[in-house]
Amino acid sequence: MFNVFLMLSNYFHDLSVALLASNICVVYFLGQFLDENQGKHDKISYVFNKLKIVTYWAFAYVMFGGLLRAIYFFDFEYHPAVGKGQITALIVKHIFLFAITIFGILGHRKYQKKYGN
Repeated sequence: MFNVFLMLSNYFHDLSVALLASNICVVYFLGQFLDENQGKHDKISYVFNKLKIVTYWAFAYVMFGGLLRAIYFFDFEYHPAVGKGQITALIVKHIFLFAITIFGILGHRKYQKKYGN
């Protein structure tokens, strides 16, 4: 039963990462739009505030689900990947996702300060 819970937690972690990454893209593109069209700020600040909520909840689950994933990493990800020769891909994936998360946090904070309430 615990394995099913852990598997679902891993799936929701992946979903949260995807939600966070797509939300980061939306915030970035909205920020770029507002940089070019200063008069539109008052109409889009509502969207920024809603995206802030989604971003924070997704990030919170990425951290929480990532903690569970890290604890059981060798059992559920590393050992199965060793048998298939996928260690390099696993390392590249985590570096890429970590970079996206850091970029997203920095970009989100920049535009939230600039255009959020």
